[in-house]
Formats: sequence, structure tokens, C-alpha cells
Amino acid sequence: MAHNSRELLEKRVQKAILQESVLRWESAVVIAFTLLLAVFGPNLVNVIPSWGWLLGGLAAEGALVYSSLTDPEFGRKVVAGLLRHEFEPERLRDKRLQQQVTQALDYRSRINQAIRGQHDSLLKDELSQTASQIDDWLENIYDLAQRIDRYRQDRSILVRDYKQAKTRSEELKKQLAREKDTAVKTQIQKTLKGIQQQLTTLETLDSTIKRAELQLENSLTQLGTIYSQTMLVDAKDIDSGRAKRLRQEIVEEVAEINDVLLAMDDVNAAELET
Repeated sequence: MAHNSRELLEKRVQKAILQESVLRWESAVVIAFTLLLAVFGPNLVNVIPSWGWLLGGLAAEGALVYSSLTDPEFGRKVVAGLLRHEFEPERLRDKRLQQQVTQALDYRSRINQAIRGQHDSLLKDELSQTASQIDDWLENIYDLAQRIDRYRQDRSILVRDYKQAKTRSEELKKQLAREKDTAVKTQIQKTLKGIQQQLTTLETLDSTIKRAELQLENSLTQLGTIYSQTMLVDAKDIDSGRAKRLRQEIVEEVAEINDVLLAMDDVNAAELET
């Protein structure tokens, strides 16, 4: 599944880079000048016919497109645009989370460009497998960011609920100590149990979110480290196992985020039961 996603992304990247190479403003200038010279050029320079200006313009456009296709920074920007469209950091309401997701996408686009620049086919294939794992990692990072974002937007309400539940719990405990009627005492105990479950869920949620925030920060750090390692890996590292260790590190990072996401799912399930 990841391999297919990787192939689809690579095809989209190639198509987008080619389109952007042709549609960039420099291309528009070359085409405009070529058409002008094809019309008026023969009057200015008699020895060059219209088709000569057209061929010259075609050659200039070809050189411009080729330079775009081989420019690492141009390719990185195109990939970054594709990833931003897919994951849409702007959908996150928290500005800090937007910055973190954007940073992760930038690392991913840089890694992709580093892979595209590899000339050794075996190393390129090895790193491509690494890239497919990073795509899974990015999906989890974005999922984590979305959940943190929802919590931060609702935090004031959750804090209010916690304070109200805590206050009500103390009131009911005092009432229980004074109450003589057995039926009322039973109802108070039942209510207290429900409030305690609510408090436990809210405390667990707060703890899980703090863990998620730290995991997101750690993932960005690790993603930056892996980008640096990708730049350093060369053909001999295939035999030494360095490239495979790189993939294993990513697998571990994906597993850690999955653990946090599962913990958040458990909290949500517990909240629904209360």
C-alpha cells in the first residue's frame, strides 16, 4: 500500500515539475519574445527567417525546462506545494501546529529531492523505500497534529468541566457524610462514581495530550536528523546496513506515534462510555 502511494506521489511529482517548468513566468517571457521575433525579426535581421527565430526560441525554452527539471531547489518547492495541498497545514487553527506540520512537509520534500538526485540505482531504490515509510510517518504526524489542535480549541471548556466536576465532587462527599436516607445515599454514591469517571477521563486526556505534544516535537527532531542522514548516505552504506538502519529508525518512530494515537483513541472511547 505504501509502495503504491509512493509511486503515485512520484508520478505526481514528475508531472507537476514538468508543468511548473513550462508554466513558470520565464517560459512566458521566452515564448512572447520568440513570437515577436518570428514576426518582426526578419525585418531587423534579413539573414534569419521566421522559422529560424522559432527554432531559436524553442531551443531556449527547452534549455529553460531542462534547467528547471534538474534544479534541486525548484523540484523541492514543487514537492512542497504538492504535500501542502495533500496535508493542508492551514486547516489547523493553532499557528504553532501549522508551523510544525509545514516544517515536517519541508523535510519530506527535501528528502524526496535528495533521493531524486541519487545516481546509484540500488541506493536510490533503498532510499525510495525509506521515503514510502516517511509518507506513513507524515500521515501520523498530521493526524496527531489535528487531534492536538482539536484539544487546544476545546481546552477552556475541558478545564471548566474539570473544575466544576471537582467542586461538585467535594460537595457531594460532604452531603454523603451528612445524609441519613439510604436511597439518597445510594444515589449520591452513584453520582459520585460518574463524576469520578469524568475526572479520571479528563486527567488522562490532559496527560495524553502532553505526551502527544512531546511526541510531535520529537518526531520533527528525528525527521530533521533523518534528512541529514539521507544526505550523508552513499552507495557503500547499502552493504554496511546503514540505509536499512535508517529505515528501522523510521519504523520505530511510526510505531511510537501509533502508540500515542491509540492511547488517544482509548481516552475518547472511555469518554463516550461515561
